[in-house]
Amino acid sequence: MIRFILDTNVLVDVLKGRNQIARKKLLELGIDHCAIADITVFELLCGVANSANPEKNRESMSKLIEQIQVLPSSTVYREAADHKIRLKNCGALIEDVDLLIGCTALHYGLTLVTGNLQHMQRIEGLNTMPW
Repeated sequence: MIRFILDTNVLVDVLKGRNQIARKKLLELGIDHCAIADITVFELLCGVANSANPEKNRESMSKLIEQIQVLPSSTVYREAADHKIRLKNCGALIEDVDLLIGCTALHYGLTLVTGNLQHMQRIEGLNTMPW
């Protein structure tokens, strides 16, 4: 059963092997309990294309992505648009990609695991977990 959606920064930590804590935390969550938004794949591909070793990094990314369910973010466009206008009116906008990831988590009733709590907690009703 999927319980968590992983933010892009979480996957970057795991892929870059910044520390063993990242991998350990992912194992504790249980990769079979995790999903990502399809827009996260786009963000990762952009990072890979911009990296010093795109081929190697694309392979590592693909291996990780194969283990995680990818959820469509297109199902949340209307919801995300409503949140964006509310955030704009409050003067608290966040990047569209972050908004789509957060709204995907909200739509599917999942907890968003993120290292970017400051922005993501602006999305009303979204459950977050610090990375």
